[in-house]
Amino acid sequence: MVEVEQEPERWFTYRGAALRVDRSVRSIKQWRKDGMPMGWDELGRRIVREDVLLAELRRRLAANPAHQYRIRAALGDTPTEGWS
Repeated sequence: MVEVEQEPERWFTYRGAALRVDRSVRSIKQWRKDGMPMGWDELGRRIVREDVLLAELRRRLAANPAHQYRIRAALGDTPTEGWS
């Protein structure tokens, strides 16, 4: 049996999370208000696990029509039938 070492969980404060996903601290705070689960560290600061943060980013990108358009345009997958 092959043992796989698991990386330790990475936790981020608001500022660290914002830097990790290239968003503002204000955006991360809004994500928390919208339901992204966060915890507290021993100093009383809000923290979020990296996997939760990245899942929230993916969810928001998938729901953003402008982002979806940019992805389709980059892939050349934009439907052109029926457009003049």
